[in-house]
Amino acid sequence: MLLLTVLAVPVQAQRRTVHYLANYENEPYHFGFLLAYNQMMYTVKTVENYQSIQLAPDSWPGGPISISNTQGLFVYNMETAQTPGFTVGIIGSKRLGRYFDLRFIPSLSFSERRMRYDVAIMDLNGEVTMKSFTKSIGTTFVEFPLNIKYRSKRYNNIGAYIMGGINPKIDLASQKENKMTNASGQEFINNLVTKRFDVAGELGAGFDIYNQWFKMGIEVKMSFGILDIVKNEAFIYTAPIEQLRNKLFQVSLIFE
Repeated sequence: MLLLTVLAVPVQAQRRTVHYLANYENEPYHFGFLLAYNQMMYTVKTVENYQSIQLAPDSWPGGPISISNTQGLFVYNMETAQTPGFTVGIIGSKRLGRYFDLRFIPSLSFSERRMRYDVAIMDLNGEVTMKSFTKSIGTTFVEFPLNIKYRSKRYNNIGAYIMGGINPKIDLASQKENKMTNASGQEFINNLVTKRFDVAGELGAGFDIYNQWFKMGIEVKMSFGILDIVKNEAFIYTAPIEQLRNKLFQVSLIFE
């Protein structure tokens, strides 16, 4: 008898569990907002044997070189680095079925990418000097993600999900240019300038947590740019680059 009583206690406790927002998934539309931490990066495909490509001295105007005493320049190493940023957005969600939702999340994302270059400078006597510099590329994306969300059956007040979709985006800061003039009188953009428009594929996963008043989600996603965004206008900055694509890692708090 005592054993049956002990076994009945967790069953009764489970029955007493309060299911918050019990009819939430049956509603046709939901709205909310997100706050997110992001890290923006570049995926770089370099030109084959780019270290052996000799660049003209005036391909680096404003650099720490004497053009009249320089025979050529060689970019022998190039690296991309990420810095932290943030994203804010609003959410519109449409129920497609028992476990499927269609989400539209217009957002603003702010961050900065950095490209580090190591350059070999050869003077007229054949002597080589090594220089390094970093270019910072500020980024402000207006994004329009359209995602399909597949939800698991919720367990009490927690549910898991996976998501995927596409994200057309516009970089409002991509056209910022620092124009200079080289020794030949040719106007030169002293910056790594990228194309304004991109489309990314997205994959992610998360958890939904239900309470009395709203649903909170914790989501992790990766976004991979599909289009080549490099603009071959900046001589030394783009000479080693064959293709350049956006990449983003994001952790979001979602409130609906």
